[in-house]
Amino acid sequence: MTPATLPDALFSPRSIALVGASGDENKHASLPHQYLRRHGYGGEIFPINANRDSVFGERAYKNVDQIGKPVDHAFIMLPTHSVVDAVTDCCRAGVRCATILSNGFAESGGSGPDRQRELVDMARDGGMRLLGPNSLGIINLPDHVALSANEILSLPELKAGRYSLISQSGSLIGAVLSRGQERGLGFAKMVSVGNEADLGVAEIGEMLIDDPATDAILLFLETVRNPSGLASMARRAFGAGKPVIAFRVGRSEVGEKLAASHTGAIIGNGAAMDAFLRDIGVIRVETLDAFLEIGPLVKGRRPPLGRRVSVMSTTGGGGTLVIDAMSRHDVEIVAPSESAVRNLAEQGITISRTPLVDLTLAGTNPRTYGAVLRELMASRDCDLVVPVVGSSSQFRPDRAVFPITSAVKHDPAKPVAVFLTPHAEASLSLLSEADVAAFRTPESCADAIRAYFDWRAPRQILPAVLPNGIAELLEAAQGDSLDAKAAGAIFAQLGVPMASEWILPAEMSAIEQMSLGDMAYPAVAKILSQDITHKTEVGGVVVGCADEAALKAACRQILASVRKAAPDASLSGIQVQPMLRGIGEALLGYGLDPTVGPVVTLGVGGVLTEIYRDVSVRIAPVDVDEARRMIAEVRGFAPLRGYRGMDLGDIEALAKAIAAFSRLAFFDVEEAEINPVLIGRQGDGVVALDALLIKGGRRDES
Repeated sequence: MTPATLPDALFSPRSIALVGASGDENKHASLPHQYLRRHGYGGEIFPINANRDSVFGERAYKNVDQIGKPVDHAFIMLPTHSVVDAVTDCCRAGVRCATILSNGFAESGGSGPDRQRELVDMARDGGMRLLGPNSLGIINLPDHVALSANEILSLPELKAGRYSLISQSGSLIGAVLSRGQERGLGFAKMVSVGNEADLGVAEIGEMLIDDPATDAILLFLETVRNPSGLASMARRAFGAGKPVIAFRVGRSEVGEKLAASHTGAIIGNGAAMDAFLRDIGVIRVETLDAFLEIGPLVKGRRPPLGRRVSVMSTTGGGGTLVIDAMSRHDVEIVAPSESAVRNLAEQGITISRTPLVDLTLAGTNPRTYGAVLRELMASRDCDLVVPVVGSSSQFRPDRAVFPITSAVKHDPAKPVAVFLTPHAEASLSLLSEADVAAFRTPESCADAIRAYFDWRAPRQILPAVLPNGIAELLEAAQGDSLDAKAAGAIFAQLGVPMASEWILPAEMSAIEQMSLGDMAYPAVAKILSQDITHKTEVGGVVVGCADEAALKAACRQILASVRKAAPDASLSGIQVQPMLRGIGEALLGYGLDPTVGPVVTLGVGGVLTEIYRDVSVRIAPVDVDEARRMIAEVRGFAPLRGYRGMDLGDIEALAKAIAAFSRLAFFDVEEAEINPVLIGRQGDGVVALDALLIKGGRRDES
């Protein structure tokens, strides 16, 4: 028999060894055997049980070696201490791949990671690939392979479909499959990756790109263990026209890693992970319902250019529910065009040019509903149409759904997201069969629309452009934490405009002897120390120094306050800058996320940044075009964009500063921040007023 390819052995094995199989139908170790046969698996099953001659009528073996026939896939269900011997046995028998249900490895801590590494090394030496440990297995519905202990497989029938799921949570496979069945949604392949000791999300995703039965790939993520592999897979999937859709749970550790700066506090909610997924072309949803239902909305499409939505409904309240849900996102609700109103009037149908086309009860007539929907779908003035259907979708599903499925069939190019206000399972199933995206709640409908509009093509990887002198400045800096003067010199070398400054000594007696009359007044005085990050918290800043006497008094106050609040801090001096005014302030942050690597953050500057959390995050570095998009995402910068006739800010200068600052990604820097960057009127530029930088390796011990 020809050896199976890895994808075939994983998803469509011709033979399966169930290692640790139980003949007691009430035990979990018996479930994979029962499920395989219940759902039509036609290959050979070899139960491995040293205490039985047969299991469920099929001959049992003491070990895999004893089978004497080729085995494509082994499913190992043994206590932790017995798994190593089972893997050894499988390697010796030439098994192509093995799924390890057993836990007690890397996820358990202690010696678990060492046990897991031993398994992987052993499998690689034996030419076998591993799924897991801690994996609930795989389900291949089109080919009738139900190789899992998940009890959702107790259902007598399972609907196959065109979407495949890779999940880092084993139990979620059952939840997704169960909820999908209720909606009439089927799946192609479902994989629980467990600990990803060997086979992981990225490599399995690569297999699904090549799978003709898979139209889109769903990812249930708790973390990203192989960011470069996932990025490569997602980019290839995008090129192949197979959307990758992610539902992410859990929070990034970046907040703990970047606690020294404002930036760490404001992106500790997983924003770096979200930025990474968007960067590589992954569609990210925030609700489980949208995760299940978004597939038909994105399948076969490319990212949209606009964010305009037309909403039509037979129930004003239902339409308003969706509009209210979408209002929390950057979505424009548009009224029908004059030509649409005119064309419908010629058919005897009257609608108003309002954001919600409320057809009332008259709209339940399929002819009326279908005509309005087709007209909205044909319009170039919207990018997506939301048809809302009321009670008729529950009690007259054929009548309610027919005009929608007909219109979509006639014009499949225009995206449609249907919201059914009642509990209407039959209509949901009919829409699913027609491959029309349909939603049970206004929130999931709005989330899916937001995710579709946020979808972007994978961002081009920027070439490494290394400004001269940065590495030398970093190497020359004393210690890992740089004071504002040393950090500012690095930012200036990157191309970030820095404020002019004078550095006074950290001794008041020396300052008293100095002539400070030629400085630019009014001035601001700030403590200079590599040990003090938040200067205002230790009384290290005084603004509005009008003259020499006021500046010296400010220095006296600063030194006294800082030495009391931070007696062990090393003081480099006092930094004096002219008091500058602009029309806005920005925060620029840089840090290394422990999962996805270098990120750059933009927010409104000042001491309240952490409270508002109004920020835009990207994987660093970014170019000027991407920096402009970051600026557009920060709501607090609306005044700088000319809101209600206000003066325009120098957005272009800010974008150039962001792009320059983000090139820290090319150097050994763990964390950096400028807060604030002062933004002038259009044409006046920007200037950085403060600087923080921490070199790489500062927290290796953690």
